Amino acid sequence: MSRMQDYMELEDSVLDAAESAAYHDTVKTRIRAISHLFDAIGEHVSRSRFHDKPTVTAVLVRRAAERYVETRREVHAYVGAVA
Repeated sequence: MSRMQDYMELEDSVLDAAESAAYHDTVKTRIRAISHLFDAIGEHVSRSRFHDKPTVTAVLVRRAAERYVETRREVHAYVGAVA
């Protein structure tokens, strides 16, 4: 598998996990979930074949944070609309 395919699979997995973290019930569990995700990104990238590991890690963490925030906004909008 190419590095690009590796990256695409990793990014899909990261984005799914970030979205899942946004649905946890309490702030404490959401923070714990996103923290574990960030740790897992660092560990996975450090064991990968990527040449520029710091950049790949930074991009994945940024994308995960963006997805998390986007999903939380959608949850708040839905809850506000239902209430």
